[in-house]
Amino acid sequence: MPGRSPLPDIEGTGFQDMRMTFLTMRLSNTWRLLLDRALRTEGMSLAMMRPLAYLMMLPAGISQRTLADAMNTDSSALVRVLDLLEDEGLVERRPDQDDRRAKCLVLTPRGRRKCAALHHICAAMESRVLDGLPHGGTQAMMDMLAQVLHRAEDVMKEDGATPCSDGAA
Repeated sequence: MPGRSPLPDIEGTGFQDMRMTFLTMRLSNTWRLLLDRALRTEGMSLAMMRPLAYLMMLPAGISQRTLADAMNTDSSALVRVLDLLEDEGLVERRPDQDDRRAKCLVLTPRGRRKCAALHHICAAMESRVLDGLPHGGTQAMMDMLAQVLHRAEDVMKEDGATPCSDGAA
């Protein structure tokens, strides 16, 4: 079995000022790979899980645009995934009562069951990855990551940036 891929030591390379960037990108990629592998047991992919995860946290009947904004992704990319989820019977698009052009998204009973399975898989993976780390340290780390995320989103707004469709959480 192959060992861990080498993690370059960036100390003394002239790239020390981008250590956060490097570690964040590396963690994000590793986390995605772990989740994608774990989700395969449910016949799902990370691309399909993301909208379901957001739909289980957001109010029922939100618009596709609201979901795309919450996911920080492009609406056109999301539409293709929603088509797949609808074909699988996990999500329904219903006419918006206030705007006939808009569609509201609702998890089906099957979609809610799939979300419960996804929640279990993701929570188990997270627990496994964080196992052995000091509890107080993990909570402090999550609080700090939330602050970094909020600050990064503020910087994005300050720069007038638009959401990207890179598939990030």
